[in-house]
Amino acid sequence: MRKALAALHRWAALAAGALLLVLGLSGSLMVWQAEVDAALNPAWFAPPALRCTPAERPVATTLALLAQAAPGAKPAIVVAPAVPGAAYQVWERRDGRGLRREHFVDADCGRYLGTRLRGDARLDRAHAVPLLYELHSRLLAGETGHTVVGVGALVLLALALSGLWLALPRRHGLEAWRRVLSVRRGSAGPRFWYELHRAAGLWLLPLALLLPLTGAALVFADASKALVGTVLPLQPWPRLARGDAAPARLAPDDYVARGAALFPQARWSRLTLPDAGGTAELRLLQPGEARADTGMTRVRLDAEGRVVAVHDPLRAPAGNRVVDWMFPLHSAETLGLVARLLWTVFGLLPALLLGSGLWLWWRRRRR
Repeated sequence: MRKALAALHRWAALAAGALLLVLGLSGSLMVWQAEVDAALNPAWFAPPALRCTPAERPVATTLALLAQAAPGAKPAIVVAPAVPGAAYQVWERRDGRGLRREHFVDADCGRYLGTRLRGDARLDRAHAVPLLYELHSRLLAGETGHTVVGVGALVLLALALSGLWLALPRRHGLEAWRRVLSVRRGSAGPRFWYELHRAAGLWLLPLALLLPLTGAALVFADASKALVGTVLPLQPWPRLARGDAAPARLAPDDYVARGAALFPQARWSRLTLPDAGGTAELRLLQPGEARADTGMTRVRLDAEGRVVAVHDPLRAPAGNRVVDWMFPLHSAETLGLVARLLWTVFGLLPALLLGSGLWLWWRRRRR
């Protein structure tokens, strides 16, 4: 059984090695995506040097400026700036090719700042981070690539479990564990790479289990929610109706005001304009939430501005809390600087394990 498992571990790693290498290296950079995007595009993500008077109705002002600069745009989501005074983002829906246009508007100073096409393979400052995100999450291949990424995550999880089984010492005791968790002094050649391969995999095993598990849960979201719902109480949250946004009966800032009134301590992060069914959704970030960038607090309002559904992640059922933690754990955004650095190092692990394992396999085949 051990011999068969070793062969399966080896050949699965060789078959999926290139995919895991891409996911690991891109994931190391994705931990810092907000900082990198802000550094590359300061005009969009930082307030201007000369600040203007804040707009009284910033969402309506943003949409009006967009209509003037891009008359054919079909806004679907308005994203509030993470830094006060920076640009608002307006997202259109993804088209049939999986591309989504993003617009940047300075509502305070009354300026349209530009646009970019998320999902488009362009190597420039504006598209660098979206390109990296699409590579990590979809391999630049739309929903098919998204599924392949999920399968790759499951393969990495299986490799971590099989590697643990193969690395377990055959004898019990502290000395046996010290041997498998370290690289012996004086080791060289294949012996050095074998011990490094085994020790690095064991030391980073918790992340090798956590990150592919949460990554697969994000890709196969419906299946993972159903699985969680079989063991924990889960509040359903149906998707909004697809299609072009319906004409709103309220001003967009009124949707924001009515939804935000339920959570006075929170800041709103994005507004999904009324869908084909007339329902709008406001997302907010409360203090203490796991999702540290946009939050997971959600308020849905009908066409008249009445609240029809609320999701409070701080008081949600246990199943919803598990689901809400999947992305923050995968991105390390809620765990602090040390965790983000550790996640970055882990992204290099597939390259180390694939390189050392490939070299050991090649040496054995050569002999």
